Amino acid sequence: MKEFVYDNSFEGLFPAIFYAYTEKDSIITKNKDYLPSLLNEVLEVKTEIDKFERVYNSILTKLDNSVLIKIYHLYLSDIKETDTLVLNYLKLCYSYGASINLAKNNDIIILVDKYSRRVTCEAHRFTGFVRFKEITPLNFYASIEPDHNILPLLINHFTKRFSDQNFIIHDLKRNTAIIYNKKNVTITEFNKEDANIFLNSNSDGYFENLWKTFYSSVNIKERENPKLRRQYMPKRYWNHLTELK
Repeated sequence: MKEFVYDNSFEGLFPAIFYAYTEKDSIITKNKDYLPSLLNEVLEVKTEIDKFERVYNSILTKLDNSVLIKIYHLYLSDIKETDTLVLNYLKLCYSYGASINLAKNNDIIILVDKYSRRVTCEAHRFTGFVRFKEITPLNFYASIEPDHNILPLLINHFTKRFSDQNFIIHDLKRNTAIIYNKKNVTITEFNKEDANIFLNSNSDGYFENLWKTFYSSVNIKERENPKLRRQYMPKRYWNHLTELK
């Protein structure tokens, strides 16, 4: 079996698909997930922009944008073997063409829809779960530990909602962060040592106290339902919720 290993980037995934597509028996793996195996023939794939564009444009012209979006969501997921799932999904899509909706009961389609929803649902949850700490006036920091790499899906929401503020949203699990300065936004490497500058800030905690006050005012003790809370706000997120500290 041929195993195509790429550089973890979305731009690197499509060249891997390009080379693996015609192989009868192949898998695709991110470099960070690669485990040496004597059973596979390993082929390292470089990020070739021309190959990326060929696959990208082919999906848009021969399939549609919804397929591209689902592939991107699978790429962002931390579920194992999703890269190979993307390859098999594309083969199925090209096989069915415009009639792909008729294959709703296909196991591959079911998995793609399931994993795509996991990523988008988590991103939607975090539009309400992010809690900022004020470092200095109009400069805010928040830490999160999502199951999936959802920072790219949070950018639009938070840059629109806090367009007049500087902020950092730090994914502690992946050592990356959204950094926004009222004009430009980027996702960059950002480790825990960098974060300590903000986490150990001596600010007066006004923004944190505001959240606690709000939570106390809307929380009716007689109606507390821990089971329902865990359903809508999984306990693994609680460490970063100011009102529950």
